[in-house]
Amino acid sequence: MNNNGTAPPEAAVYGLYQCRNDLSVADCATCVVSAAGQLRLICAYAFSAVLQLDGCLVRYGNDNFLGRPDTTLVHRRCNSDTTADTEFFRRRDDVLGDLQNGVGFRVSSSGSVEGYGQCLGDLSSGDCAACLAAAVSQLKNACGSALAADVFLGQCYARYWASGYYPNSSQGGFSLSLSLSLSLTHHQFGS
Repeated sequence: MNNNGTAPPEAAVYGLYQCRNDLSVADCATCVVSAAGQLRLICAYAFSAVLQLDGCLVRYGNDNFLGRPDTTLVHRRCNSDTTADTEFFRRRDDVLGDLQNGVGFRVSSSGSVEGYGQCLGDLSSGDCAACLAAAVSQLKNACGSALAADVFLGQCYARYWASGYYPNSSQGGFSLSLSLSLSLTHHQFGS
């Protein structure tokens, strides 16, 4: 606090949570409560942190990240099972092409390949499309012939899988999908 009793602008805290659009309200609430609880335990003294679970994301920080595009790679997971089947690649590319043309939350399937992608709701449609295109590029280039893969960027994610490779999250609860990103910094405010 300053001498006049007001907090300096850098003392502001910004927060955001978002669930996957295919979750029920109850499952979304359960996921957000779980993520917030984990952040309180792991990041008790952090000025900023983000935690992405399978069904939701919770983020807070002292920098105004709201609505700002961010295609930084946060986490990538490529399944170790691979294929050389050209039909799989055609179907995967159909799904990924559909996902990168989406805005918000999008689900796609082609034959035995399924996928979904989502942007954080604070992005413009143009920034969302750019983020999803970057996520799809990461999936194709880094995961190559993997039968399943996820890419989480700063403001969006995309996932694809061949039938049978990802369990329904409602059956297995909400697992940690992303690396935890946190910032432990110390700010001293004027007195």
